[in-house]
Amino acid sequence: MKTQARTISFWLLAMLTLVLLLIVLVPFAVVIAGAVLNTSFLGISTEQWAGDKGSSLFSFHWFSYVWGLYHSSFYFSLKLALLSVILCLLVGVPGGYVLAQSRLPGRRLIEALVMLPLALPGIAMSIALIQAYAVIRGAWWLILCGHLLYTIPFMVRLVINALRSFDLAELEACAQGLGATFRQRFTMIVIPSLRPSMIAGALMVFAVSWGEFNVSYLLNTPVNQTYPAALYATYTSNSFQVGSAATVIFLCVIIPALFGIQWLGSKTDSAINELA
Repeated sequence: MKTQARTISFWLLAMLTLVLLLIVLVPFAVVIAGAVLNTSFLGISTEQWAGDKGSSLFSFHWFSYVWGLYHSSFYFSLKLALLSVILCLLVGVPGGYVLAQSRLPGRRLIEALVMLPLALPGIAMSIALIQAYAVIRGAWWLILCGHLLYTIPFMVRLVINALRSFDLAELEACAQGLGATFRQRFTMIVIPSLRPSMIAGALMVFAVSWGEFNVSYLLNTPVNQTYPAALYATYTSNSFQVGSAATVIFLCVIIPALFGIQWLGSKTDSAINELA
């Protein structure tokens, strides 16, 4: 009787999981279909007047159309994401190390302040940046500052959690007892111990920066426009096919990063358990 009940529970959970998976994947399938299927038989959109409608079932015309319109936005967002990764590694790793290992009074308050931007609406942070730095409004690196406000907290938190998951202070004390300087301890003990967390954090920072829209939207200019802002433009002023092709290009960048985060997350847990 118990075996039968377990079998029924298993199949119910399997069906529920399948339903949830379909709910998540069906919109992606619709978007991909809209980007690659030739839908001219449904009617001609304004973009198709000047395009090659063709007679085949599949058409990849929309990708070249979107790329011609928004390739500069693509490269600009890619530049912002890569710079965010570099700056977060340079600032977030030492900052997280200091907060995790030091006994400074008020360090918990400092940690809370570092996390504060994540609790505020992006549009509020955007307006704050515009008002505080109105003189340099329109500069591309002001958009980068907005991205850093939302990416540095992720890197700092990952570093702090990793350092507090095992006794790094004991390892450093042993190295110091053997005559290692602070630079040697940091480069030969701290950095190798944090490498899995740093890689996972770098991928997370890249993903957050690549998809950031709220804080960037009001900071965008016609010259410096992020790709998510270009996506918004396609959704509001272009056809479904154009928006679908632009979305597929966006997903081609973000999905590998998300899979990398998932894979490295498991590697990070294994490395931390070994150190512990």
